[in-house]
Amino acid sequence: MNRMNVTDSIMKAAHNYCRKIDWVMEHKPDDTGELACLYAGISGITECINTLREDGLISHDEEQVLNSEMDDLFVHCQVRKPAH
Repeated sequence: MNRMNVTDSIMKAAHNYCRKIDWVMEHKPDDTGELACLYAGISGITECINTLREDGLISHDEEQVLNSEMDDLFVHCQVRKPAH
């Protein structure tokens, strides 16, 4: 079994977070408070990524990949309005 690195762990967390967003969107789509908390959580993950880069624990390229994943999560967490 390959040993996971920091980037692998954050990607795994991002995928788990995506599942949480999906669950809320399916079961509590009108719970804007929950969605706001999830949205804020993504900001926290982004801050961790920035710190990991500053501390030299991930490369610039890894940071870019992770930030792209966080951007995708931000979009995924947006409230979708039904089409009329």
